[in-house]
Amino acid sequence: MSELSCPACGVDLDMTVLFSHADDRRAFHRLAAVCIPRPIVTEVVKYLDLFRPPVHRLSLSKKTKLLLQLLPDLERQAITHRGRDWSAPWTAWVAAIEQMLAARDAGRLELPMKSHAYLYAILTGMADKAEAVFEAQDNAVRFAAARAMPTADTVQVRGQAMRIGDALQQVHGDRDPALVKLDAATRNAAPMPADVRAKLAALRGGAPKPVNTDTPNTTDESAA
Repeated sequence: MSELSCPACGVDLDMTVLFSHADDRRAFHRLAAVCIPRPIVTEVVKYLDLFRPPVHRLSLSKKTKLLLQLLPDLERQAITHRGRDWSAPWTAWVAAIEQMLAARDAGRLELPMKSHAYLYAILTGMADKAEAVFEAQDNAVRFAAARAMPTADTVQVRGQAMRIGDALQQVHGDRDPALVKLDAATRNAAPMPADVRAKLAALRGGAPKPVNTDTPNTTDESAA
């Protein structure tokens, strides 16, 4: 049997019509399951009315088609627009739809709507502004952290500014800077006097201490 009667009014209904309406109900049940108790349900229903022709009601099948186009993005709270994904939380959907309804009431919206392009453009603009605010806050935090960090002192090496540690590494290689300083001090020290050097040699068992010829040898003269 291909036809059934409506239990409420008795009108004959084709089974294909009944199954079609069942699909429509499932779509709206899906919307309710996703969004209730959030106010997005009411806003989406108002939004769908923007597609209504001037002198006709918007058919249930048309509403279902429009709704099924929105549901995946409503469920994931994101949209794909201008070649990339944008965050679209439910609060953004509500604000965007309210903006469109205000534009309709002010006579600034060309009706009926033909697609979701205008809605998605508003959502993209909101997401773009939110990203800009987040980026500015992140940069401010990074800048403050960078200013709080101690900076390494720098010196000039062959006309190039570099950190002290890097400069020592370049000039002295792997040598200990303390040893380098000691060598430099030794090279710059005054030479040892000859008499001091001779005394040190005598103490170490080296050459005998030279006789001072300026002092007379009284012992030899007495013997003579």
